[in-house]
Amino acid sequence: MIKHIIKNKFWIITGAELITIVFMFSIGFSVIDIHVPASFQLVAHPSFRLLVIADGVAMIVQSVWDITWYYIREVTRLAAAGVVGMMMSAFLLSDLNTLHITLVPLGLMFLLVRILIDLLTDNTLFKVRR
Repeated sequence: MIKHIIKNKFWIITGAELITIVFMFSIGFSVIDIHVPASFQLVAHPSFRLLVIADGVAMIVQSVWDITWYYIREVTRLAAAGVVGMMMSAFLLSDLNTLHITLVPLGLMFLLVRILIDLLTDNTLFKVRR
């Protein structure tokens, strides 16, 4: 198990970051403006937060035990990129709408770029399994 933790340390940290970001937003760290399109206001709903927490926990579990069944590795990593991109877009639109620029979209952009770079350089994804 230690070799799996060393091999997947980035994804364990990313799963923990996702959970931390959701907890920060749930205690009122940053609020989405009401004039943001409804498709991006989904980020403010508790169901979206539970989905991100589930993705973060699944990412940590599959990384610690190196689970590859049913393409769980690909699903959790691509879902993480999707939810971080959606959160970044929602907070960017909210900031542009209120003309009050914060560092939240910038931090989420750096996290998204880091996830995408590791997705591109990871050679364990989409391997042919028997």
